[in-house]
Amino acid sequence: MRIRIMTTVVSVILGSLIAAGVALAQGGAPAGQQPARGGGRGGIVTLTVTSTSFPDGGEIPAKYTGAQGTSPQLSWSGAPAATASYVLLMHDVDVAIPAGNLANDITHWVVWNIPASTTTLPEGGPIPGGASQTSMRGPQYMGPSPPAGHPFHHYVFQIFALSSTIDVPATATRADVEKAMDGKILARGTYVGRAKPQ
Repeated sequence: MRIRIMTTVVSVILGSLIAAGVALAQGGAPAGQQPARGGGRGGIVTLTVTSTSFPDGGEIPAKYTGAQGTSPQLSWSGAPAATASYVLLMHDVDVAIPAGNLANDITHWVVWNIPASTTTLPEGGPIPGGASQTSMRGPQYMGPSPPAGHPFHHYVFQIFALSSTIDVPATATRADVEKAMDGKILARGTYVGRAKPQ
């Protein structure tokens, strides 16, 4: 009788642990607990990103395109109280070097160590004091410029809220910034624009 009771107790405990593990693996939360705000996996919160320059998913106006162009206005909200800095990453997901490479698309703008008190970047800049920026053309915004004959390209603007600033030099590359962000991301949000060859 005692063995049967112990077997039942152990089965119930194992069942609960397995159910909790499955829920967490699927991005949910164990019964009785609330998932992360925004429904993000692993507790990462979803930021709301907006722009007065063009609608989310819409065509990017010509003034923001070209080899340099004017940087668009961007705002974001919903970051956790523990946010210490932000990173902006803009990249063209429809082209890669070399072709077919999923991990090396075109970097149009990276801005890091944006102060936690800053939740908007004005059209044309400047970037906040203490922040640094880079692109494939150097320390500046690089507007969309799909090659002639291409269809619309999609430009993804990602905002990341971090638990600290990141320790990389002003000459850092996108890869350096992404590596330094690892383990520090509290929240993220996305905004997309489309551009075609001029």
